[in-house]
Amino acid sequence: MPTPIPANEPDRLAALRRLEILDTLPQKAFDSITSLAAGICGTPIALISLVDSNRQWFKSRLGTELAQTSRDEALCAHAIMEPSEVLVVNDATHDERFHNYPMVRKGELVFYAGAPIVTSEGAALGTVCVIDSVPRELDEDQLNMLKHLADLAMQLIEHERSRRDQSEHMVEQIVKGQQIVRDVLNEGRDMAAFIDREHCYLFVNPAFQRYWNREPQEIMGMQVQDLIDPTSYRALFKPSLNQALAGQESQFALELGFPGMGRRYLEVTHTPARDGGEVHGVVERTRDITARKQSERQLDDAVKELQAKRLANRKYVYSVSHDLKEPVNAITNATLLLAEGAALRADPVETRCVRIAQEASAKLSRVLEDLRIYSEVDVSDMRMKPHTAHSIYARAITEIEAELEAGDVEVDLFVTGAIRVDAPLLCLAIRSILENLLGSVNRQGPVPGDSLVVIRSQEESFTHRVDITVQRLAPVHTASVVASVDATTRPLSPRRTRKRAMNDVRELGLGLSIASHIIDLHQGELQIELRSDGINCYSVILPGPNRAIELQPTGPAA
Repeated sequence: MPTPIPANEPDRLAALRRLEILDTLPQKAFDSITSLAAGICGTPIALISLVDSNRQWFKSRLGTELAQTSRDEALCAHAIMEPSEVLVVNDATHDERFHNYPMVRKGELVFYAGAPIVTSEGAALGTVCVIDSVPRELDEDQLNMLKHLADLAMQLIEHERSRRDQSEHMVEQIVKGQQIVRDVLNEGRDMAAFIDREHCYLFVNPAFQRYWNREPQEIMGMQVQDLIDPTSYRALFKPSLNQALAGQESQFALELGFPGMGRRYLEVTHTPARDGGEVHGVVERTRDITARKQSERQLDDAVKELQAKRLANRKYVYSVSHDLKEPVNAITNATLLLAEGAALRADPVETRCVRIAQEASAKLSRVLEDLRIYSEVDVSDMRMKPHTAHSIYARAITEIEAELEAGDVEVDLFVTGAIRVDAPLLCLAIRSILENLLGSVNRQGPVPGDSLVVIRSQEESFTHRVDITVQRLAPVHTASVVASVDATTRPLSPRRTRKRAMNDVRELGLGLSIASHIIDLHQGELQIELRSDGINCYSVILPGPNRAIELQPTGPAA
């Protein structure tokens, strides 16, 4: 038989459109009603059905996967004809109105009872109905409870409409006077949303829509727990939102899957939104940090690879140093025997050759040890301890005593104060600098008399400064090409000066490169002055609590 049409059909459909309930997402409150209806009536199927112009759509369903059916096949279309009565069909297979309906012929729908959902103006929008595949009857109490559930469904629908109206009005007011909401609505790459005190989305920006692959009207009015997975909501979103609603900004990071973007790493910030001092909602700002996470993983992999290479390099250098020490020790022992024989024969040429071999053997042995120490240089390996500056310089001088003697160079050491360093490493650096200095002295050729190196310290506000003066008995008049750093009037700026010094060092050989690297690891700097007489000047500045160290030629000593 034809589907009946209520006399107030235009007004009924207008009321249904005005409430904006059709095609909204499932909500727990409505699902509770269908669960109660099925439990009260003892049926496997319960529905909240809304009758549209050509279909019936289910706001909530229990016991069926159907989301909607044609209005021509809807028993609810008959139930809304009498808004004050519950339509009960005990056995649809014997009811001439329904026995030809497809679901009835299949035996899926035999029993039906539907209580109309009616507006305050008397328009029946749909029903709260129960369905069974066998004939049955309901008593008066069950029918009355079904009516109460229909009334409750109507109240929920009107409440949702009222809440959306209030939310829209609130947002309109916020948009007029609150910069924070204008920020939410921007077109940036970050996702942004405005969330009310009930954890419902009131506004989302285009980026938010792109990630979730939903239209704005689908998201706005939805609660956060209906969009985010339950575990993430309970563990992260809920406490963070509550903290923001209490007036304190909150931030967390997580990995989340999106319909439009797949798995992404996010940094979520919840900021309180205030109106006249009162918190009325939360601004949610979500930044996609997937690229940063990928870079961090790549960096971790690179660090692991470098650490593996560094370990392999250490093993190789240790092996080379160990293998070379044995023949060097053999040479040293052999030269001792040769020296005894040369002394007995008193041959000056032989004695001189043996002395040269002994000095070369000792220097080669020291170079192998330096190579081992330098290859292991790393910030994590440094043993920083307080030392007297004098002990560091004295040790460096002692280790090159033979070279000083061979070059007829004397050293006067006047250094005081304390420094915090890795003593063996810094000693290697100072020795490398002194050896380079000796090389520049020897390259000047024969000069009457000996050479004198004076090392003298002086205390300053920010530095512990050590001056090195190279003096000959026949003085050479020189002019400094590069001015020294004056650290007495300002704190150190090691990053800028250290870079310039490194460029100088690379032009002056391996020894100074080693020294510069060690000083750099101490967060210091090595500077070099090129003088016209060819004898270079050096400055080593090491930062400390209130001091640094500087080595610098100052000209002939008095």
